[in-house]
Amino acid sequence: LLILGLLFSFSCSSSYDRLSNIKSEPFNEFSKHLFNEYKKKANFEANQMHDWDSAKLYSEKALSAAKGVKVLPQKISYWKISKNKKNEIIKGYSNLMIVYEEAIYVDPLNLANAISSLDCWAEQQEEEWQTWDINQCREDFINSMHKIYNNLKKKKKKEEFEKISNINNN
Repeated sequence: LLILGLLFSFSCSSSYDRLSNIKSEPFNEFSKHLFNEYKKKANFEANQMHDWDSAKLYSEKALSAAKGVKVLPQKISYWKISKNKKNEIIKGYSNLMIVYEEAIYVDPLNLANAISSLDCWAEQQEEEWQTWDINQCREDFINSMHKIYNNLKKKKKKEEFEKISNINNN
């Protein structure tokens, strides 16, 4: 059991170690923001909470973002959350997935914040003891989603205006 525990501990910290030693920045805005958000969360979980499972998850997501992979939030079924707490998170996940593809180009910063905050919210809700972190992650998610919606709405209004302008100019 001791050997299995050491191997598990090593595998958790190896992702975090690779993340800590990465030197290059991701190549696009979305990946860069996502990398930075997950790296902050990995550092917090490793250095402050000593939660190596969460540090590993966030490190692996940051490393994927560094490679330019389109990282999604964890499926809600991944988390062990009581049913009465899960419904709001499921709605958040669904709303995020609706805007995901368009928000990559329109608002990559807030999309990265929303994705990492949703994971944070679900992770903290699963642990169910740090109510301040649950509330902060939830609030960060909701604020990011509002900003995404507003920026998507501005983009659509601008496109409609340009379309009308083009019709009037012809």
